[in-house]
Amino acid sequence: MKLMERLFDNAWYVASADPTVRADIAAELLRAEQAHDVAVAEVQRAREVSYAAVAVALSGINSTRAALGRAQTKAEAAERCTHVVDGHAFAVTRAVGVTGAQEVVVTSCTLDRTATLRPPLATPFWTARLVDPSAGTDREVHLGSDEHESFEQACRWVAVGSL
Repeated sequence: MKLMERLFDNAWYVASADPTVRADIAAELLRAEQAHDVAVAEVQRAREVSYAAVAVALSGINSTRAALGRAQTKAEAAERCTHVVDGHAFAVTRAVGVTGAQEVVVTSCTLDRTATLRPPLATPFWTARLVDPSAGTDREVHLGSDEHESFEQACRWVAVGSL
């Protein structure tokens, strides 16, 4: 993926965090579902007319199926990217780690980098596992003792590639 494509995608993800934009995306998905339902009904009606009518109706169903697929993909992408930090969109999930502690997984919506934050256990610091497959990075670092500051540091690393 080229840099300009990533910037455009990131701008879209950031914009899609706005509740108004999310409502527009949901409305677009609903319209696509309704159009597809109408196309399916047209095929059913065309079966009673002729094979030629079925062929015409099937072309309509193919285009509405493609539009529905695009709308579903767009809605899923907007739903996945839940946080915006310093102008970059992230998917943030919580998971139970091997120690039983709650971990925070921060993934870029446009880059391959991931940071997994672990709460302080043996040390007073948050720990992050930083993974960047394209750069061959997989390391653990200690961040600050403050959860919010550590989260922002992890987001910065995911967006930029350095702490």
